[in-house]
Amino acid sequence: MIAEKLVARNGGQYSESALLRMSNVSRSSYQERKKAQEEQRKKDAERKEKDIALKNIMREIIRKVKGVPGERGFKLYMWRDYGINAGRKLISRLMREMHIFANTPKKDAYKGTAKHDHPCTAPDNLVNQNFRIRPRKIICTDITYLYYGELRCLIYLCIFRDAYTKEVLGWAVDNRMTTELVRTAFDRMMDKHGKELKNPDVIVHSDQGCQYLSTTFKQLLEDQEFLQSVSARANSQDNAPAESFFSRLKTALLDILVLCKDSDQAYGMIENYLNSYNTERYQYDLAGLTPHEFYLYCMTGIYPCDSYFGQKADQLRSLEQIVDAALHRAQKKAEKMREIYQERSRAAQLLKKDPLQVTIDDQAFLKRIITKYEKHRDMISVEIERLKSVLKQAEKAQLFMENKTAEQRNKYRIPAAWQREPELQYIYGMGGLF
Repeated sequence: MIAEKLVARNGGQYSESALLRMSNVSRSSYQERKKAQEEQRKKDAERKEKDIALKNIMREIIRKVKGVPGERGFKLYMWRDYGINAGRKLISRLMREMHIFANTPKKDAYKGTAKHDHPCTAPDNLVNQNFRIRPRKIICTDITYLYYGELRCLIYLCIFRDAYTKEVLGWAVDNRMTTELVRTAFDRMMDKHGKELKNPDVIVHSDQGCQYLSTTFKQLLEDQEFLQSVSARANSQDNAPAESFFSRLKTALLDILVLCKDSDQAYGMIENYLNSYNTERYQYDLAGLTPHEFYLYCMTGIYPCDSYFGQKADQLRSLEQIVDAALHRAQKKAEKMREIYQERSRAAQLLKKDPLQVTIDDQAFLKRIITKYEKHRDMISVEIERLKSVLKQAEKAQLFMENKTAEQRNKYRIPAAWQREPELQYIYGMGGLF
């Protein structure tokens, strides 16, 4: 180290050999050290160049997904789209250097505001959190709140999602949360994926919202020979596939929807996101495939590739054609299972509780509601009497003001003057009314 500094600073006064003798360093040691430093500088330059290339790729990924993925997300997109197998520690370091952070889940500010019907109007929970059975077996549905524009105008999104492949099969957006919203999303699912759902034991799982317990929705399921299942009250884990998807969607869209000028732009943005999610968003839990690719893989056992042993994929039969042929065979088999479906449907309608206990519980519930309303009525009566008293004081205050001249009344344009006048103290009785 001493020899290197002397060589760098001697200014040409001494030869390299003389400086090495002065520092008592052998020439071989000096040359090895010099070579190691050059190799290190070369490695640092290569690493910097590689980091710059990876950062450019990460920027392209951010533009593609319209947001900042996490470490696993970046790693997966690099592998699928660019053939790069980058480590998570490397990606984490690059994210810190770029000062970017993964989008975090958004909380639902409107959670718990939906109305529910009587528990006895709901079917049983046939899923019991066992979502991953097979493709197109468990279809989860739910409604969530979104908002757009500067004024945070509310809109409602209803989805039907395959719990196994995570693919969103049908959706609808509206400015009202009605049964018609659910019907539109359901019809869209059947138009596009009806052939895939022609099984006698398909279960449509939802919460206990009144839209899903309505006669209209139940008739939709009955017409398609689907089984209906509902979650327990206040248990989001019972409908986890829909809840987790909404969390991901809000993470990606809520901050961007504020850019929309009107509902049409917001609807279009949501529509494009859902299409992109199904066909472009790679997921670790789906073997690095998109939800649609994973469905094809489950149905055919063939991992989607650009080529197979030298044969290009676009010159072979598509995976969609293979799936369609398999669905045609399955449809014939499903016709023989209708009798089993009818038996299961009758069993699902039976109450678990003793009917006598249900009537007792209902009476207790109604009594609690009546007691609550009676207390509210008493409070209102007391408040009405108090406000009548304040009204009489305000009438006296009017007479007080009428006896004043216009010049004298100007004094009371200042609020502090009211506070000092005994005849105007009624203002304190109006606290909280404005």
